[in-house]
Amino acid sequence: MIQVRPFLNHDPPAIAGVINSCCSLEAEVSTNLLEFAVFAKTYFRRDRLFVATIAGELLGFVHLGSATEENLRTGTLTISNFLVTHSDFAIARALLDYTVSHAKAKGYKRIRIGTAPDKAEYYNGISSHFLNVGVPQTHPILPVLEELGFEAVDSWHCLQFDLHITQIPFSRKQMALRRTHNLNQISDPDFKDILLNAVYSHLATSQLQLTNRQSGEAESTITFACLAQSYPNWPIGGVDVIRYSSSTDSDTTHYEFLLCEILRQLPQSGLSPLRLHVDANDAQSLETAKAIGFERIITSSHVEYMI
Repeated sequence: MIQVRPFLNHDPPAIAGVINSCCSLEAEVSTNLLEFAVFAKTYFRRDRLFVATIAGELLGFVHLGSATEENLRTGTLTISNFLVTHSDFAIARALLDYTVSHAKAKGYKRIRIGTAPDKAEYYNGISSHFLNVGVPQTHPILPVLEELGFEAVDSWHCLQFDLHITQIPFSRKQMALRRTHNLNQISDPDFKDILLNAVYSHLATSQLQLTNRQSGEAESTITFACLAQSYPNWPIGGVDVIRYSSSTDSDTTHYEFLLCEILRQLPQSGLSPLRLHVDANDAQSLETAKAIGFERIITSSHVEYMI
């Protein structure tokens, strides 16, 4: 008989086991790593993680996003991860039913899996293969979710640049920007966004700003997290771009330049590769990244379930 209950203190080893059996990872997720990356975070609450057991054996879990992600205005409850051993439909159904009851009691109308990269607090830094930025279209849990009634509402591409096999481009436009702009780097920037602070404050984070020398205004900013420097005993995990903002959105030159500047820093830090998440509807950013040499490695679906 399948039983679903809230998280208990002795669950982390079994949860790590479910993750390792369900996901294709750079390395095995240990209990210590899970404690460090998830349970030690200030916004983790045990009543937002549900586990499914059979005869006391933990075989699946659902973890809700942080309370800051709750949106009663749109009636949407976000799930950060939904995994079951062997993609077992009966276990997935029991977990969904429990989650739906929880959501109904709080007044939600829909359940969503997948958030924008700068809001993906769960497991950030361990792997791009987790469900916090969407369900990879090759993941065996996706057909199960579709059978349960989830429908795709959005998708994101994860792209990667590997310095070992691809040369960093340097164009005349980039040379011109070096003459007209100053490039400033801020280590561990103080995020004004409360959620971003909660999500990424534990990572080795940097920000590059491109400032116009004549006006003195910052025209473009890119924020990235050095993941391999943040998790003990994790293999070379590279760098993830968290956020890009620009006052000249129609000009992709700044975006290209800042991405290449991050790439130029990687050899001296020993980190590789650089990962980037792009909205599937953002054709301009996607083409710019591909022109630089990024290759698409994962496409993830954001899915919703109407209660």
